[in-house]
Amino acid sequence: MNTILRLQEDLSILLDMYPELQIDTDLDKISEVSKIQGHLPFKISLLQDLKVRHGDRELVFKELTNNILNFKINPDGYPNLRRAISLNIQSPWITAEDHSKLLQAIHDEFDEMTDPSSEVYDEYTPIMMLIFGYLTDDSSQALTQEPERMCQTQDEFERFAQMHHQIKRDEMTSQNFNCSICMETMKGDKMIQLPCLHALCFDCTKSYYTAMIEEASIDKVRCVECEYNPVDLEKLNSYKDIKKALFTPLLSSEIFQGILDPQICNKYQKLFHEQAANKLSKYCAYSCVNCTRCGYWCVKENLDEPMIQCPNCEFTFCFDCLHSWHGYNNICGKKVSISKDIIESYVNSLELTGLENRRMALEAKYGKRILEMEAAAYVSDKLLDAAVNEEGSNLQRCPRCRIVVQRSEGCNKMKCTICSTPFCYICGEMLYIDDPYEHYRNPLSECYARLLEGMPGTDS
Repeated sequence: MNTILRLQEDLSILLDMYPELQIDTDLDKISEVSKIQGHLPFKISLLQDLKVRHGDRELVFKELTNNILNFKINPDGYPNLRRAISLNIQSPWITAEDHSKLLQAIHDEFDEMTDPSSEVYDEYTPIMMLIFGYLTDDSSQALTQEPERMCQTQDEFERFAQMHHQIKRDEMTSQNFNCSICMETMKGDKMIQLPCLHALCFDCTKSYYTAMIEEASIDKVRCVECEYNPVDLEKLNSYKDIKKALFTPLLSSEIFQGILDPQICNKYQKLFHEQAANKLSKYCAYSCVNCTRCGYWCVKENLDEPMIQCPNCEFTFCFDCLHSWHGYNNICGKKVSISKDIIESYVNSLELTGLENRRMALEAKYGKRILEMEAAAYVSDKLLDAAVNEEGSNLQRCPRCRIVVQRSEGCNKMKCTICSTPFCYICGEMLYIDDPYEHYRNPLSECYARLLEGMPGTDS
């Protein structure tokens, strides 16, 4: 049998096996052309479930779809794979590296058996049938040797997400579902399936969720059948987990694509981000701030980082003073103060055993570095208080700025070297600026007539 007849027979069988196969030449006219072109949509079956991940998002696949094999065949050289057949694979998710792996795997598998100079050459090899079978049944080994695939970019992951959505839609098409709102039974092509596996018809989805989003009732953008359990942030011991809990919607905007109006989907994303950031800012005081240029809620990745770059307008500014970023060495004060009770609790968690969870919870809420600095200042302050109160000490605190002042000589009327506040060394009380000695002349004062008390050369 000559090569033309073998090619006609092989393609005829393939057209029966794969109705979706398209060829640009009639089989009875193959001898009249120098090239035959065709393409075949195909799915790649997986030996095990494949988890595709990017950041905190994950998709699980049992097969990889949306693939097309484009081929060109030189009838005279058939079935020589290397010289007579040109292959190209199109797919929104296949990378250049994936494409090279697949083509190399095909050539490794079939080149020798279709090479006339090889000892294992068989001129009756149905090479196109073998290629099609390999792509659908065996090519996953060349692409997915591991059960997980990490996407390098968000765009790469989104291409997998679109494929995953289409697979789910195709699975639903032939099934019947009950709408959780109107209770009508409909085919899957008129329904959406929520992550909880409850289903809603398109009409109910559009009317109900459009109304909730327009009302800004974002907490109600969820399954109407499932019990709602708001997340308890007090049970989470890391800032990363707190952020994930607040910024992971019960229903993502991708679910509504093609059903809700685009402006409603955009509004949902905007409102969800704003409300999640608002909740986070109330729980973690150092976590969020509105951009002073565009008003967008900026959320920190690291609680201890004072520099913020707005993801909306890219303005870089200081979290504490809200001005353009001024570097780490220019101190501008604190935007938020932590209460003494919290600092004491954190110090206790550092000093006492069995309080690790409390320490982690506080660090998740306020930031580890910030708490450590506050705790160090608190402990230092306590030690200074002890030194001031120690019998025979010549130290006293300024009643205004709390700086510790040491008396080396002179009377008990002292003046703070930092803020210039006059105060009494004996009791620490602030004195009148216009008449600081009135404190020692007032018979009702505990320091009455004690101005010179303790000075060298005076009686006690």
